[in-house]
Amino acid sequence: MKKIKLWISDIDGTLMNYDGSVTERMQNLIKKINSSDIKLVLATGRMFMGAYHAAKSFNNTNPVVCYQGAVVRTKDEILWQSTIKDELVLEILDYLKQNDVHTHLYFNDTLYVEDDNKQIMNVYCNGRGTVYEVVDDFKALKPHSIPKILGVIEEKNKMERIKHELSEKYVDELTIVQSSSCYLEITNKGVSKGLALEFLKKYWNLSDDEVLATGDQDNDIELIKHAGHSACVGFNSEELRRIAKYKIESVNSDGLVDLVERLAF
Repeated sequence: MKKIKLWISDIDGTLMNYDGSVTERMQNLIKKINSSDIKLVLATGRMFMGAYHAAKSFNNTNPVVCYQGAVVRTKDEILWQSTIKDELVLEILDYLKQNDVHTHLYFNDTLYVEDDNKQIMNVYCNGRGTVYEVVDDFKALKPHSIPKILGVIEEKNKMERIKHELSEKYVDELTIVQSSSCYLEITNKGVSKGLALEFLKKYWNLSDDEVLATGDQDNDIELIKHAGHSACVGFNSEELRRIAKYKIESVNSDGLVDLVERLAF
């Protein structure tokens, strides 16, 4: 079997717990990967600030896939990106405000909110190297070239309704995906971690069989579809677990460590 040359992975719930903790074996594996010819790329819904924070914590210097796959970049250079049409940004912001949705706007690698809900923001930012700014009105920023808008919706029925309404109305213009029980990710049409992976495969001239993709949520489905080897960690997404080649019990089981060791070395 051909050994993998790229391991592309979601962060939270896959490489580390949602509280930011990482098992000792996973830490040691990542050190081993970093000192080898195998590339580890973090692929996340986080903004670049949060993705880069995680990469630094792992001493990983490869490009990161951030904003749900809308941007692939290094510390100093954007390698690829896909942004929401400017006129749609204002429509979405209006819709979310009318529906009383706590909204995150990502503009020039800064996270802006109108509603400074400390409980929501502490959960989102703590341990992820992310800070935010509060503004009275998003429109005053004159936002443009926006990679992602995030809606935080804690009520299950409300989440389903808004996800359905936005998906139907903007079926040809936007990608709407739920990345956790309360996060609704809104990006340009076609954007996904899988699309970013396609860029990286061409960038490094890699075949599908040389790629392992790992994740734990619905927003990782497209990622694993574009890799020759794939693993679902935990039980957060029934669909991801159904289509992934390998099934890992949990982020704490170190089953992912065993799998990468087998495929990489």
